[in-house]
Amino acid sequence: MLESPLSQTSEYLACREQVIAAVADLPQGKALSEALIAGRDFLHWIRPHEVAGATRIQVREGHGPQNLNGEPLDTQFHAYLEAVINPQIRIGLLADGTKPSSYDDRKVRWSGAGVAGFWSRSQDTFTLEVGPTSYPRCRLDLTRSSLEALKLMMRGLTTYQDPYAYFARGVGVAVVPLTADGNVYIGRRSTSSDYTGVLNFVAGWATFSPAAQDINFYQDAQRELWEEVNVAMTLNDTNTRFIGMSGNPITGEVDLVFVVQTEMGDRHFRSGQWEEHSCLVRIRNKAEAEVLLEHGLLPGEQEPCALMFSSRLGLEYLVQQHW
Repeated sequence: MLESPLSQTSEYLACREQVIAAVADLPQGKALSEALIAGRDFLHWIRPHEVAGATRIQVREGHGPQNLNGEPLDTQFHAYLEAVINPQIRIGLLADGTKPSSYDDRKVRWSGAGVAGFWSRSQDTFTLEVGPTSYPRCRLDLTRSSLEALKLMMRGLTTYQDPYAYFARGVGVAVVPLTADGNVYIGRRSTSSDYTGVLNFVAGWATFSPAAQDINFYQDAQRELWEEVNVAMTLNDTNTRFIGMSGNPITGEVDLVFVVQTEMGDRHFRSGQWEEHSCLVRIRNKAEAEVLLEHGLLPGEQEPCALMFSSRLGLEYLVQQHW
């Protein structure tokens, strides 16, 4: 969405300064401020060194997003389900995936007051606080202008000291599949995606469950590998490494990022027709990855492309640890 008029530009800058001042003393406030000042479309909330050795991911119940209009809601996990999600399912505004070939509009939300949602690490266990949200609420975040997003952040900061209190803050999984030849393949998202034309590895929304303990990000990553690049494998701590979480500072959405060593050679990724990607392009060394990270250029191409935030974290990890 273009925001070219001078008055809107000045309003944007003024609103951005308000947000930066309001988050200054909050944990991770500096990281958010720096991303907003630089105009970056990515923010790595949790980095690889913070989760090195974490092989188990569990969740704890948190909160849904606050009401955009009208009276404030009780956003606690089950209260939000009963007051917001389930009534919309009953009247047909949302689907829960129980009917044949229907989509599940329920989504997982990163919850926890403050700039970053809540997470903790204890030995091999990573704990994430999650709440319920919905795909329509996630779409609102993706389509809102940057100015309106900043205004909503300010509203959340003023009322709850949380810039994302009114955001869906949808959670996804992103998977970087390493081939048996030691390379990776990345592609532009097809027109059926929320991010048409953006460079991305394997990725998709996390699967919601009203029983929070049944939310399983490893299973989601495994499913996405099969659905997007026809790789059938069981993810475990010998072939899969959880490397952190990355998100978009304006939309609030986040992905858990996994690097997976597959047994498939390059030929598999070159030969297929991929529903979620227009085509897949090989990245085979540190130099090619750095050009993509710095300039958005794929090998042999002249036109830069946008790079998905979680794919950026994956590539940065490979530059440091793989090549």
